[in-house]
Amino acid sequence: MKYSDIFKRRLSCENEDEVFKYLLDHLKETIRGWDFFVAWGKIMKQVRNVEVVLNILNYLIGKENIREEFKMLVNKYPEIVEVLPILLALREKNIKILVPIENNVFNYKEYTFYKKEKYTADEIELLVEFAEKTGLLLLFKKNIKNVVDYVIGVEVGLDTNARKNRSGTAMEMITEIFIKKICAENNYRYISQATSHKIKIYLGYDVVVDKSGRSFDFAIDNGHRLYLIETNYYGGGGSKLKSVVGEFSNLFNFLKERTPEHGFIWITDCIGWEMAEKPLRESFDKVDYILNIDMVQNNILEDIIVQGL
Repeated sequence: MKYSDIFKRRLSCENEDEVFKYLLDHLKETIRGWDFFVAWGKIMKQVRNVEVVLNILNYLIGKENIREEFKMLVNKYPEIVEVLPILLALREKNIKILVPIENNVFNYKEYTFYKKEKYTADEIELLVEFAEKTGLLLLFKKNIKNVVDYVIGVEVGLDTNARKNRSGTAMEMITEIFIKKICAENNYRYISQATSHKIKIYLGYDVVVDKSGRSFDFAIDNGHRLYLIETNYYGGGGSKLKSVVGEFSNLFNFLKERTPEHGFIWITDCIGWEMAEKPLRESFDKVDYILNIDMVQNNILEDIIVQGL
C-alpha cells in the first residue's frame, strides 16, 4: 500500500501495519437497509403480470380427477402452460430432464412451455406427465388453497437469491454518496459502471482492460489523473473472499503494467475479512489503496483524489 501522511492525520496511523490494523478493526457488520430483505415491488409486479392466468389454475384446487381436469384446462386455456415453471421456482421455458432408458443409458426428455394458440393431444400428454412427476398435480389436489398466494411465496423465495446482489448494490450506493460529494465540491467528473468505452467517451482517458466485459464501479477524473474504483461487500467469509483477493490483486497488477498513470482504489467491507486476514494482507501490500467504509467516511478517499496520490 502507498502510505502517506493522510493516514496519520486522519486515522492516527504511523505506518502501513497500523493502517491494515485499522482496516480490520473498523469493518462493518452489515450494510443492510430495509430494501435488503424482500423486494416487494418487484415481486408483486411479477405476480400481477400472470395473476389472471394463475386464477385460472385455481380451478384445479381440490379436484379429484386431477389428470383429466388438468388436460381439459390446458386444452381450453393454453396460456396456463407458460406459468407452470414458476410454480416450481423456475424461470426457464425449456426444461430438460435426465431419464434412464434401457441398459442404463441416460437420455434427456425435453418439455417446453412457450406460448401457443393450441396444444396437440401428444403435447398435452407430455405436459400432464411433467405436472404429475414434478408433484404439481398433487399440489393442486391437496396442498394449496390459492395459486396466486402460493406464487407470491415462490417469488419471495426466488428473491432471496438476489440478496447478495443487493449487498453489492448497497455498497455501490454508499460509496457513490461520498464520490458525488467529492466531485461536486471539487468540480470533478465521474461515471459509474465505467467500461473502457464509456471512460474514453465521457472522460477522455484510454484504459486497457483485462477482459472485454470489464466494468469498473466508478471512474473519477480529478482533472489530472483518472481513478478507477471497485467496491464490494460480502456477508460471509471462506474461499470466496480468497478468490476475490486474487481477482483484485491481478486486476491491479494488470492496470499497473499497462496504464500506470491511472490510480486504482479498492473499497471493500464485511467482517468476513477477519477470517481471511492473510490473503487480504497480501493484497494490501500490493494494491495502492484498499479502503473500507469507515476510512471513506474519514475522508481518506477524498484526500487521495484531491491530492492526486
